[in-house]
Amino acid sequence: MSRPLAQQLARVARDHTSGAAQLALESARAVEQWLERHPSPSEAELEDVVLKLLRLQCSMAPILRLANEVALAADGPHCARALAMRLRAFIRSLERARGCIARHFTAALGKSPGLTAATYSFSSTVIGSFTAARARVASVLVAESRPALEGRLTARRLAEARIPVQYTTDTGLLGLLHSASVFAVGADAVLSHSFVNKIGTRTACLAAREAGVPVFLLSDATKFLPEELAAPFWRPSEGPTALVWTGAPRGIVLRCPLFEHTELVHVRVITESGVLDPSEVRRAVESVRVSPRLKRLAD
Repeated sequence: MSRPLAQQLARVARDHTSGAAQLALESARAVEQWLERHPSPSEAELEDVVLKLLRLQCSMAPILRLANEVALAADGPHCARALAMRLRAFIRSLERARGCIARHFTAALGKSPGLTAATYSFSSTVIGSFTAARARVASVLVAESRPALEGRLTARRLAEARIPVQYTTDTGLLGLLHSASVFAVGADAVLSHSFVNKIGTRTACLAAREAGVPVFLLSDATKFLPEELAAPFWRPSEGPTALVWTGAPRGIVLRCPLFEHTELVHVRVITESGVLDPSEVRRAVESVRVSPRLKRLAD
């Protein structure tokens, strides 16, 4: 693998703040640039790219889906041309999805102005949807989202978009959710019956349901991950314990889980295609074609 591609993907691997869609887009563009520099890659080189992608943030479905696209291209003839076409389609899908989701989300909010929305963690898709619906969203409740504090980036981006922000602690959000009209989150992966997002998402979703606040999951289709693809690659991961407690005394075991599953129960899933019910989500997830090569490389 060329050094520029390795460096670009290394930056993605170190980024635990940006959303899954943004990191997948950066990775796809990096692979596309690599293909432009190496227009006739060998099968071994393509497999090397697949393996490198698989070593990135494996909880993020779009990156796994990108690895699958590279593997599918390598499975057939004219792999360079096939890869170029698949990369263009993948990038185009990511680029247009945010705008489509924002339009569907705005429509779902209805016409009542002055709504208070709430969110957790960071999602460029969610921020784009709030920005598009700013005429109806009066303010957004944002939790700090420990341990990595992605909520600060969310609050900053919303403030830059001139959307009033109420920033609070994670437990503070739970106590304030009753004042919200809608709770919206993004996802790192959407499975058949649940979705994966940063730790704390499930508790926030349950609190929103208890408060009678509608829960929206805003996700593009590249995050749909079939079980056969998720099982070999998705593993619960933990971050650096320094995020929890720097200089902790001896005898204390620090844990820093980063992701968790949240059931798709009473959750309205909005994709670029519109609002999907649980059965439609399940069918869409199960329709994703998985490369046999990807399964072999995972062993």
